[in-house]
Amino acid sequence: MKKILFAALALMPVLAFGAYAQKVSPKAKAKPAAAAAASKSPFQAGATARDLTPLMPKPVAPFEWAYPVGPTGLPRPDPTATFTAEGADPSMKLTMRQIGDANGPPDWFPKEHAPLPQVVGHGRAPHVPACTLCHLPNGNGHPESASISGLSVKYITDQMHAFRDGARQNIRAPAMVEMALDITEPELREAANYFSRIPKSQQKWIRVVETSRAPANHVGAGGARFFDKGANTMPVAPDMIYEVAESEQVELRNDHVGFVDYVPMGSLAKGRIVAMGNKGKMRTCGSCHGDDYRGHDEAPRIAGRSAYYLIRQLADMKAGNRKGEALGKMKEIIGKLSDADILNVSAYMASRNP
Repeated sequence: MKKILFAALALMPVLAFGAYAQKVSPKAKAKPAAAAAASKSPFQAGATARDLTPLMPKPVAPFEWAYPVGPTGLPRPDPTATFTAEGADPSMKLTMRQIGDANGPPDWFPKEHAPLPQVVGHGRAPHVPACTLCHLPNGNGHPESASISGLSVKYITDQMHAFRDGARQNIRAPAMVEMALDITEPELREAANYFSRIPKSQQKWIRVVETSRAPANHVGAGGARFFDKGANTMPVAPDMIYEVAESEQVELRNDHVGFVDYVPMGSLAKGRIVAMGNKGKMRTCGSCHGDDYRGHDEAPRIAGRSAYYLIRQLADMKAGNRKGEALGKMKEIIGKLSDADILNVSAYMASRNP
């Protein structure tokens, strides 16, 4: 299969939803300066990802590679070609446009999960896409999004409120902010209930390989990495992780296909030291996330989650891009982590069973 990952994956934060300009009423003009400024904030219902993208902070150095962005100028897929995910009902044939439909992405394996609530499977146009567009029916998502399977209802709800309130910002956030500004509380509860109930047996999504060299790979559409053809390899530097799709089936949003993290030699042992308190420099990760790192209402599961996602969160916290209540008790920890600590502990957590 050619690298024809649907444009929605790469461009959804900018193009997936219609832009609806908001008019300022005469009464708003008469408000005091502070109130008027607040009323002009882009963080209001009806704001689009296109509006919000220019306001987002740049990826945090030296982890730019953990904020996936697809290359430009890739060939568009044949609009008439149809595809079926491996293992799915062979009669289900979809074009790439259908696979990337923001309000009707594919559910290749409907018998493997509970019925999808309306907001999860279809969303509500124009500002609320289907949750499964990015997170998939199993809640495990792709490198540009997040694994939310098995997270608590409270935690999912709190994080959506954080997106809404501007407390979680990065270049991957605009689509989530647009959605969070428009979604209703009943819709949010439905979605949170669905993803919180995904069983542990379906949460394994990342395979970790500690190595000095990885199979040669490249960034494709949507920011996902794919294996090159052939047997060439590339070095895995101490400050780099390659998160690569297990197969090109991820282009079809096949929720049977996850990712492999190629992490530097020695990173897992070093990451475990950080998790255990970094030789007494800070509290242990388990003191909040649990000894098995599976989390609870106040702290999320971090075991078995994408190293790219974990790196983004820690880097954003350290840079001040994830703040307020969304930062929680991590504000006591984050300043004590070096860049190497962030990479190593993320690799270690990705290697743990969820």
